Amino acid sequence: MKIAGYTAILIMALLYFQVNRAWCQESFTISGVVKDAVMDKELPFALISVQNSTIGTVTNDDGLFQLSLPGKFSGDTLLVGYMGYITAKLKMPAHPEPGLAIRLIPRVFQLSEVEIVALSPEEVIRQVVAHIPANYGEDTLILTAFIRSRKFFGKKLAEYTEAIIEDMKTGYGLVDRKKENDRHQHSNLPFLLKGRVISDTSLVNALGDPGKSAGCLGCNFINDFVEFYHHTVLDEQLFKSYNFRMEEVIRPEGGKIFHIWFDQKKGIKETLWKGELFINASDFALLKITQKPSFEAYDQFEKQKFNRAFSIAGTPGWYEEMPLMDWTTTYSARSGRYYLNTIRIENWLTFRNPTTRKEVKFSHRNEVVITDASHDPEKIRNFRGDKSIGVNQRWDQLVGTRDDRFWSEYNYLPVEAKLQQQLNEMNASK
Repeated sequence: MKIAGYTAILIMALLYFQVNRAWCQESFTISGVVKDAVMDKELPFALISVQNSTIGTVTNDDGLFQLSLPGKFSGDTLLVGYMGYITAKLKMPAHPEPGLAIRLIPRVFQLSEVEIVALSPEEVIRQVVAHIPANYGEDTLILTAFIRSRKFFGKKLAEYTEAIIEDMKTGYGLVDRKKENDRHQHSNLPFLLKGRVISDTSLVNALGDPGKSAGCLGCNFINDFVEFYHHTVLDEQLFKSYNFRMEEVIRPEGGKIFHIWFDQKKGIKETLWKGELFINASDFALLKITQKPSFEAYDQFEKQKFNRAFSIAGTPGWYEEMPLMDWTTTYSARSGRYYLNTIRIENWLTFRNPTTRKEVKFSHRNEVVITDASHDPEKIRNFRGDKSIGVNQRWDQLVGTRDDRFWSEYNYLPVEAKLQQQLNEMNASK
């Protein structure tokens, strides 16, 4: 009888641990909106992350976010940050309810707290490059990324794509300029986990060459500036081609930010950039970079544009005008190290045909959100990424069976109202 009793107790204990383990592994979803506490205005691109982890996401254009988490994070601390605002720390309830309203308090900067400093912007950028290995790590890692891509023909949405990929990087060690091509070949190997495409086939086909261009999955990471620091504004050899201006901003809670503006010098005959850098002064970590083409290079672009001709609507001989672009890359501190956080690219392209005197406007928006990072040796050893994925292929040739239910539950970057209306219109036109 005692043995039977012990057996019953053992079975009950095992059942308890199995149930408890299953509960811990269940995922839960946190969703809501992030706003300015004073103006009650939505804050796009605010960082949502779990304290002491590499898991996170960002808000969309309407300030909305959705984050799915393993059950083990229930009750942990949620961090909500936005440049210029005090970071909010929230205790996650055991069973979070959707529709959280998070209001961030703006940081107040007095005029006396902004001053021009003696340290040159060129020297600050040199320090950024020198500190890349320490800030971002030299070891191989795998980033999990949510990617959303949109193509527009005029103002009409022509194609909408979402994908979840894993991207393996060879690390952020400083490399010699001669070895940079080797890094390009071996870093950013993508593996497609899940994807979907909603497309207006007639519009995409009408776009011709620009419409068919999908771009390789790994190409999304070309704008990871601290990995490819050569041939960018971080490259010391290009300092002579730029004008720099810098201010030092003192944070109310302590610490400083170097805010640097850059623009191409007059008379430099190559296509370069203008933009801004935000650098953490204590460790010289790059936090954010924005850039767009410098129109100082307009004449040079005009001379080179006839080297490439496009075919649109079955007609060859279209030439691309100087593009309007807006690129933003951000980095965030997660679990004691800096990681790539977001890449956002908007392109507005105009094509003209000198023979027919017609004009076509095409725009493209791409958003990359890093949702997690892993340094697990076994995962890295067994990784099967392929650099050729997405090259000369449309996305819908890659994603397999469409699964809308999965995307409605997973969506890390909620669909804002305007985008949903565009999707409805595109589906209705089929």
